[in-house]
Amino acid sequence: MLDYTAEINRFMQEQDVDAFGIARMARYGKELVQLDESVMEKFPFAISFGLVLSRSVMETVKGGPNALYLHHYRQLNFRLDMIAYLLAREIEKKGNKALPFAASQLVDWKNQKGHISHKRVAEMSGLGWIGRNNLLVHRVYGARMRFNTVITDMPLEENGPLEKDCGNCKACMVVCPAGAIKENPADFDHVGCYNMVTQLKNKRNLGHHICGICIEACTGEQ
Repeated sequence: MLDYTAEINRFMQEQDVDAFGIARMARYGKELVQLDESVMEKFPFAISFGLVLSRSVMETVKGGPNALYLHHYRQLNFRLDMIAYLLAREIEKKGNKALPFAASQLVDWKNQKGHISHKRVAEMSGLGWIGRNNLLVHRVYGARMRFNTVITDMPLEENGPLEKDCGNCKACMVVCPAGAIKENPADFDHVGCYNMVTQLKNKRNLGHHICGICIEACTGEQ
């Protein structure tokens, strides 16, 4: 019997991704926005993978987002989309089904949601934990990552979630210009964060809702 998990590992190494993991969609616990409920039954496994943002680029974001960061952000999203496409194609060549998602696509503007939560899938796949900044925190790269997801019916061996959190680190709370980050991750102020990135977009003429300040401050495990 072909070791499908080993095949996925080989593919990810060839694509030079920085982190990847596998989880069962039964543990997702959220809705798939604007997709039929049967999708999670048809595609019971999720493959999460991520790329690291350049440290040098992120250091330019300490005072706020800029055109350099925006371009870099888009570069990673494009690369993640291509990896998702290529991964889904490889899976389908082996006779299985695969559904690739976009790394950054809002389908519900009111609630600021895509079809699937990449950070939730990454958390399920053992790639990190949801931090105070409401982002996936990798133990090595902190929040300095972008993620994407492919779901599939290919039988795979899942990874367990990490039993970790931010501990006493509050670096993101200190720098957040909106004051949206709270002691308890569940109290994150989504509206305040969105309002701030809207202000930054307009003030800096970026044309995109990005900030990056808390991402730059988050370094993962100390």
